[in-house]
Amino acid sequence: MSPTSLPLPQNKVSIALDAAEARTWRGRGIVIDLFRFSNTICALVESGRRDVRVYPTPAMALAARRLVKDADLFSEINLGVEQYDNSPYTALYGSDPARPALSVTNSGSPAAASLLLAEEVLVACFANFPALAAYCRANPKPTLIVPACLFYDMKHVEDMICARALVGELEGRDAFPDALGEIHSSGRVLDFMAFRPETGKRDMELVLKKGWMKSVPRIKFKAGAGLVENAV
Repeated sequence: MSPTSLPLPQNKVSIALDAAEARTWRGRGIVIDLFRFSNTICALVESGRRDVRVYPTPAMALAARRLVKDADLFSEINLGVEQYDNSPYTALYGSDPARPALSVTNSGSPAAASLLLAEEVLVACFANFPALAAYCRANPKPTLIVPACLFYDMKHVEDMICARALVGELEGRDAFPDALGEIHSSGRVLDFMAFRPETGKRDMELVLKKGWMKSVPRIKFKAGAGLVENAV
């Protein structure tokens, strides 16, 4: 067996540095879109929603909305229909958990959809770090952490910062305080709140708090739709 064909160690964890790595990955993939997608999906699962779906493109999400009765659509993209913002605060406190939820975003949902070859796709954020790390340690697999900024805007540095902190969390180190300081120093928090005056401050209060959500969303793609379940 050649060195390149040897199986990866079960505890190997790496961070994707370009989108192509995610598209060819076959182990466990963990998506991080910190300010929006990750926390919104976790919040939807945490709220008790039983039908949560992720779509890689707006056209697919809009087609699903026409078919899924009474569905709520979550997106920061203006889709020209009645929709909720891609807001974790709204997902948790401002919407009806009895209704189906559909999500399409600029970076998070395309990042998740890129992992079609992956054995498992999970969603991570600071809020579910301890629960996700415990799940991964109990179920070791070669793991690729995918910062969603690779699929939209590399200036969204919080995704990469969070990804590095997750490596520490999976190794049993608390890298959160340093990561939090780095995110604040980047200016991204103030930028986000300035562009999202309605819920930006309340979103950040949730996004930048570690360990308060227990859900570990797992996405399984079928016929273009990413069906979300709680892995724990």
